[in-house]
Amino acid sequence: MANIIVHLKDGKKHEFRHVGRGGGSYTKTVRYEGAFVIVSDEWDKEIAFPAADVRKVEAQPHRY
Repeated sequence: MANIIVHLKDGKKHEFRHVGRGGGSYTKTVRYEGAFVIVSDEWDKEIAFPAADVRKVEAQPHRY
């Protein structure tokens, strides 16, 4: 995945857009673990959202 948008129940929207990283096919990823939605970037930096606060997650694949 490359572009990830997390919509929260309070109306806020967090966008994680593909920026790429040299040296390979690094991109943003989203995973769901327990009570959290976790977004990782190209450098493995992570941000976690409590699943109870999330309304929906959009994940758009990166196409060349």
